[in-house]
Amino acid sequence: MTEIEIEGVGTYRLPNQWQGQRLKRLRGDDRHTAVLAIGCGMTVRQFNKLPADKQQQVHRAYLTLMSPSNVTPLHDPAPAATRAIPRGHLSDGQKLAIGRWLLHHKASLPHGHFGPWLDKQDGLSRHMASQCMALATGGRQDARHAAAA
Repeated sequence: MTEIEIEGVGTYRLPNQWQGQRLKRLRGDDRHTAVLAIGCGMTVRQFNKLPADKQQQVHRAYLTLMSPSNVTPLHDPAPAATRAIPRGHLSDGQKLAIGRWLLHHKASLPHGHFGPWLDKQDGLSRHMASQCMALATGGRQDARHAAAA
Protein backbone atom coordinates (compact mmCIF):
# COMPACT_ATOMS: atom_id res chain seq x y z
CA MET A 1 0.00 0.00 0.00
CA THR A 2 1.52 3.32 -1.06
CA GLU A 3 -1.38 5.74 -0.69
CA ILE A 4 -4.62 6.18 1.23
CA GLU A 5 -7.70 8.08 0.08
CA ILE A 6 -9.08 10.46 2.72
CA GLU A 7 -12.56 11.80 2.12
CA GLY A 8 -12.68 15.58 1.98
CA VAL A 9 -8.86 15.86 1.84
CA GLY A 10 -7.62 13.76 -1.08
CA THR A 11 -4.95 11.12 -1.42
CA TYR A 12 -2.21 10.84 1.18
CA ARG A 13 1.20 9.58 0.02
CA LEU A 14 4.43 9.46 1.97
CA PRO A 15 6.89 12.17 0.91
CA ASN A 16 9.29 11.17 -1.86
CA GLN A 17 13.07 11.26 -1.52
CA TRP A 18 13.43 14.88 -2.66
CA GLN A 19 10.68 16.03 -0.30
CA GLY A 20 12.27 14.00 2.50
CA GLN A 21 15.58 15.81 2.01
CA ARG A 22 13.81 19.16 2.27
CA LEU A 23 11.94 18.04 5.40
CA LYS A 24 15.18 17.14 7.19
CA ARG A 25 15.83 20.87 7.61
CA LEU A 26 12.82 21.22 9.92
CA ARG A 27 12.66 20.15 13.56
CA GLY A 28 9.98 19.23 16.08
CA ASP A 29 6.26 19.67 15.44
CA ASP A 30 6.94 21.75 12.33
CA ARG A 31 8.56 18.77 10.67
CA HIS A 32 5.73 16.37 11.46
CA THR A 33 3.08 18.85 10.32
CA ALA A 34 5.04 19.43 7.11
CA VAL A 35 5.23 15.66 6.46
CA LEU A 36 1.46 15.40 6.82
CA ALA A 37 0.82 18.48 4.66
CA ILE A 38 3.20 17.49 1.86
CA GLY A 39 1.72 13.99 1.77
CA CYS A 40 -1.64 15.56 0.98
CA GLY A 41 -0.19 17.95 -1.59
CA MET A 42 -0.81 20.96 0.63
CA THR A 43 1.19 23.69 2.27
CA VAL A 44 1.49 23.69 6.07
CA ARG A 45 -0.84 26.69 6.20
CA GLN A 46 -3.51 24.85 4.18
CA PHE A 47 -3.12 21.76 6.34
CA ASN A 48 -3.50 23.78 9.55
CA LYS A 49 -6.81 25.15 8.22
CA LEU A 50 -8.26 21.63 7.97
CA PRO A 51 -10.69 20.61 10.73
CA ALA A 52 -9.10 18.65 13.57
CA ASP A 53 -10.87 15.40 12.60
CA LYS A 54 -9.46 15.60 9.05
CA GLN A 55 -5.98 16.28 10.43
CA GLN A 56 -6.35 13.19 12.64
CA GLN A 57 -7.42 11.10 9.63
CA VAL A 58 -4.31 12.24 7.75
CA HIS A 59 -2.17 11.36 10.78
CA ARG A 60 -3.74 7.88 10.95
CA ALA A 61 -3.04 7.41 7.23
CA TYR A 62 0.59 8.41 7.84
CA LEU A 63 0.91 5.89 10.70
CA THR A 64 -0.67 3.17 8.56
CA LEU A 65 1.77 3.76 5.70
CA MET A 66 4.75 3.90 8.10
CA SER A 67 3.86 0.73 10.02
CA PRO A 68 6.46 -2.04 9.76
CA SER A 69 3.82 -4.43 8.39
CA ASN A 70 3.41 -2.12 5.37
CA VAL A 71 7.13 -1.76 4.60
CA THR A 72 8.56 -4.23 2.09
CA PRO A 73 12.00 -5.22 3.36
CA LEU A 74 14.95 -5.13 0.99
CA HIS A 75 16.70 -8.36 0.14
CA ASP A 76 18.81 -9.43 3.09
CA PRO A 77 22.32 -10.22 1.84
CA ALA A 78 22.76 -13.21 4.16
CA PRO A 79 20.57 -15.07 6.65
CA ALA A 80 20.87 -13.65 10.16
CA ALA A 81 22.01 -16.98 11.59
CA THR A 82 25.08 -17.10 9.31
CA ARG A 83 26.13 -13.49 9.88
CA ALA A 84 28.02 -13.52 13.16
CA ILE A 85 29.81 -10.41 14.37
CA PRO A 86 33.37 -11.40 15.27
CA ARG A 87 34.52 -10.96 18.86
CA GLY A 88 37.62 -9.07 19.95
CA HIS A 89 39.49 -6.52 17.89
CA LEU A 90 38.20 -5.97 14.38
CA SER A 91 40.30 -5.09 11.38
CA ASP A 92 39.40 -2.04 9.32
CA GLY A 93 38.15 -4.38 6.59
CA GLN A 94 35.81 -6.12 9.03
CA LYS A 95 34.56 -2.79 10.38
CA LEU A 96 34.00 -1.55 6.84
CA ALA A 97 31.98 -4.65 5.94
CA ILE A 98 29.92 -4.38 9.12
CA GLY A 99 29.37 -0.66 8.49
CA ARG A 100 28.07 -1.31 4.98
CA TRP A 101 25.81 -4.06 6.28
CA LEU A 102 24.45 -1.70 8.97
CA LEU A 103 23.90 1.12 6.44
CA HIS A 104 22.01 -1.31 4.22
CA HIS A 105 19.70 -2.25 7.09
CA LYS A 106 19.30 1.33 8.28
CA ALA A 107 18.15 2.38 4.80
CA SER A 108 15.64 -0.46 4.65
CA LEU A 109 13.98 0.25 8.01
CA PRO A 110 11.40 2.98 8.72
CA HIS A 111 12.48 6.01 10.73
CA GLY A 112 12.94 5.16 14.40
CA HIS A 113 13.27 1.38 13.92
CA PHE A 114 17.04 1.12 13.42
CA GLY A 115 17.96 1.65 17.10
CA PRO A 116 15.72 -1.14 18.41
CA TRP A 117 16.88 -3.43 15.59
CA LEU A 118 20.50 -2.62 16.46
CA ASP A 119 19.91 -3.45 20.14
CA LYS A 120 18.86 -6.98 19.10
CA GLN A 121 22.15 -7.64 17.31
CA ASP A 122 24.39 -9.79 19.50
CA GLY A 123 27.97 -8.64 19.96
CA LEU A 124 27.45 -5.15 18.54
CA SER A 125 27.15 -2.06 20.71
CA ARG A 126 25.75 1.23 19.46
CA HIS A 127 29.20 2.76 19.80
CA MET A 128 30.81 0.08 17.64
CA ALA A 129 27.98 0.38 15.12
CA SER A 130 28.56 4.12 14.96
CA GLN A 131 32.29 3.58 14.38
CA CYS A 132 31.68 1.01 11.64
CA MET A 133 29.12 3.18 9.84
CA ALA A 134 31.42 6.21 10.07
CA LEU A 135 34.21 4.17 8.50
CA ALA A 136 31.86 2.97 5.72
CA THR A 137 30.73 6.52 4.95
CA GLY A 138 34.19 8.00 5.20
CA GLY A 139 33.02 10.14 8.14
CA ARG A 140 30.32 11.85 6.04
CA GLN A 141 26.86 12.36 7.49
CA ASP A 142 25.33 11.70 4.06
CA ALA A 143 25.52 7.93 3.73
CA ARG A 144 23.58 7.58 0.44
CA HIS A 145 26.74 7.36 -1.67
CA ALA A 146 28.56 5.06 0.73
CA ALA A 147 25.74 2.52 0.95
CA ALA A 148 25.90 2.04 -2.82
CA ALA A 149 29.68 1.45 -2.76
